[in-house]
Amino acid sequence: MAQVIIEDREVIARTWVMWGRTIALGALMGLIFWLVTILVGRYAVEPLVCRQVVDATMCTNATSLAGNISAVLVAALAIVAMVRMGVARPIIIAAASAAILWNLSTWTMGLFWVEAIIWSALLYALSYALFGWITRYMTLWVTIVISLVIVVIIRIAAAL
Repeated sequence: MAQVIIEDREVIARTWVMWGRTIALGALMGLIFWLVTILVGRYAVEPLVCRQVVDATMCTNATSLAGNISAVLVAALAIVAMVRMGVARPIIIAAASAAILWNLSTWTMGLFWVEAIIWSALLYALSYALFGWITRYMTLWVTIVISLVIVVIIRIAAAL
C-alpha cells in the first residue's frame, strides 16, 4: 500500500547548516560594515565634507553619512553572497536589515573600536537571523508585509 506524505506548503524547508551560514554571513557583513564605514569616512566623506570648515555641522555628520553609504554597499554585497549561497529571498533580508540598521554608525560612534565591531557583527547577525526566518514563508506578500511591520516597529523603538 502506498504511503501518503503531506508536506508543509507554507514554509520553505531550510536546514540548520543554511541557517547558520545566513547568521554567519550577517556577522561577516557587520564586520565589513564597520570596515567600509571607516574607509569611506576617512577617504571619501571627510575630505569632501570637511575640506572647508565653514559649517562644522556638516563635518560632524560625516560619520553618519559614511555609515549610510556603507549600509547600501554592504546590502548589495550581501545580496550577491546570499544568491550564491542559495538563500531564499535575499533582497528582503538585505533591504530590511539595512533599514533597521541604517543609523548603526551613529549608534556606535562613541564606542571603542572593538566594541563597535562586536556590536555591528552582533546586530547584523541578529537581523539576518530574524529576516532569514521570516522569509521562509512561501507567500511573497505575507513575507513582505511581515518584514515591513517589523522594520517599522523596530525603527520606532530605536527612535525612542
